[in-house]
Amino acid sequence: MKFKNKIPGMISPFMMAGVLAVLLPIFVFVTLDRIERQRVHVRERLLAKGSSLIRTFEAGTRTGMLSMGWGLRRIQAMLLETSFQPEISYIMITTKTGEILAHSDASMKGKIFGAMPDLKPLNEDILSFSSRIRNQGDEQVFEVYKRFTPLRGRFRGRHPRPWYRIGRMRHHFFSPDKPEPPEEDPAGSEPGTYGKVPDQPGFSEAEEHYIFAGLSMEQANIIQKELVRHTIGIGILLFCLGGLGVIGLMVFQAYRSAKASLTRVQAFSDNVVQNMPSGLVTIDRENQITSMNRAARQILGRDLTAPFPQMIDLAGEMASLNRPVSREFNLSGEGDLRLDMTGSPILDRDGDLKGFLFLFRDLTQIRALQREVETTRRLAAIGKLAAGVAHEIRNPLSSIKGFATYFMKRYEKEPRDVETANIMVQEVERINRTITQLLEFAKPLAVEKKDVDIHDLISHSLRLADHDFGRKSIITHVEMETKQTLFHTDPDRLNQVLLNLYMNAVNAMDKGGRLAIRVSDGPGGTGLKIRVSDNGCGMDPETLDNIFDPYFTTRSRGTGLGLSIVHRIVENLGGDIRVESEPGQGTDFILFFPWDIPEARTDR
Repeated sequence: MKFKNKIPGMISPFMMAGVLAVLLPIFVFVTLDRIERQRVHVRERLLAKGSSLIRTFEAGTRTGMLSMGWGLRRIQAMLLETSFQPEISYIMITTKTGEILAHSDASMKGKIFGAMPDLKPLNEDILSFSSRIRNQGDEQVFEVYKRFTPLRGRFRGRHPRPWYRIGRMRHHFFSPDKPEPPEEDPAGSEPGTYGKVPDQPGFSEAEEHYIFAGLSMEQANIIQKELVRHTIGIGILLFCLGGLGVIGLMVFQAYRSAKASLTRVQAFSDNVVQNMPSGLVTIDRENQITSMNRAARQILGRDLTAPFPQMIDLAGEMASLNRPVSREFNLSGEGDLRLDMTGSPILDRDGDLKGFLFLFRDLTQIRALQREVETTRRLAAIGKLAAGVAHEIRNPLSSIKGFATYFMKRYEKEPRDVETANIMVQEVERINRTITQLLEFAKPLAVEKKDVDIHDLISHSLRLADHDFGRKSIITHVEMETKQTLFHTDPDRLNQVLLNLYMNAVNAMDKGGRLAIRVSDGPGGTGLKIRVSDNGCGMDPETLDNIFDPYFTTRSRGTGLGLSIVHRIVENLGGDIRVESEPGQGTDFILFFPWDIPEARTDR
């Protein structure tokens, strides 16, 4: 089987394109979502790192300011040391106006930071962090920033040092050129104690400072690009695997569907082959039987184990001619079957010969029907001829009979003349009977059907011929195997048929014999079957072919019209007659009459 515009035996390119069109948006969405998740993860990691750095710096600043009274110079130095860590581009502290108070790059101190963000959310929540990505020259920086409150986060509403110490820290924090005061407590103070902060200037809500930590995104971008490439590669791989999986499922489904369709077609083909009315036999190139259908077994009556010689001859002829060949022949070893056989070579896809196929039908019945049709045609022609001849002969016969009777009376004293006239009268009467039979044969038969008891009908017909049976010592035997009691037919015509068959059997048995009448139901109970059998001399095939022809007889004193009339009566009654005979084995006449369904009744 050839598939056009398809993956061999599977699916069409349009179906494949449909699968790709469905899967591609799904995998693109999944891949983009994963890339976005990775980008968010990188930003969250940088935010966490920047937040941790700022918290650490605030903690260090807090410790230095509280423990050692650090000023801006120390914080500047700490910013410089902190900026040496990998991925840190800068750290700076600014005012709300953008003035840089401290920077990891000392040259930037005192300058204005021109990329100040919106600081309002930071003033509302001094503990929150914000982040952004901005370009600093050729470098992309991830910037984390917040409100710079080194003391407020932990000591909200109180100070770890007396008010004057806080005041000095504030003074030195914002006055980096002045020396830091020594760390000593006023008289009367206990070291390590805390007092309530008086209303002295310090890190109040009005003094807003902000810390910015810029993290280099070079390494993060490299990692993110690698992750993007990896994600896209995984997405493409999953897309290919998913597409192959879906296509594989579709191919498998198409295969299952094709296999199921093939199974149905094969089952249908096998059913067609087995139930076709003609016999079918196939053989291979070695003349071995490879298959045989039911009709072939029914026609031949058996299974073939080897091909017939006629098949082998046809196979050789087909192999040389490479075309179908037909023949009609007899199979004498199979009950004289007449077969009409057609052979055809079996070729594969490449045109190589693989075997031979033979289709045949039984012509035996067809030939028998043809003979019956020919017989009927001859009978019809002869009947027409007989009607005309009988009409022309009967009038002169009446005159001849009248003159013969006249001479018989006139010369009654002359015995020889009387005898001659008597012979003339007898012969005229014999000719007249023959003509009467001819007219009976030629004219349409009048049939008057009625319900007849089958047993009574057979008994009455036997009584009519009882004298002839006794004269030749013929024994009669009757078998009634039918389930029917009444039969709808013309009893007079059927009696005439049976009587003619009895007389035919009596003439075939010169030295006594046996006459059997068997009445049974026809095949499938469709009618009445009457078999009249004798063990007389039988008939050869040539005689069998002509027994129903008018004037055909094998007896010297027969008219040859008896069986012709029987055949005609049976046909007029809607029945059928067959003859089976073998020379020296006797003869069987088989009558079959279909039931007249509305009027056929069973014995109750």
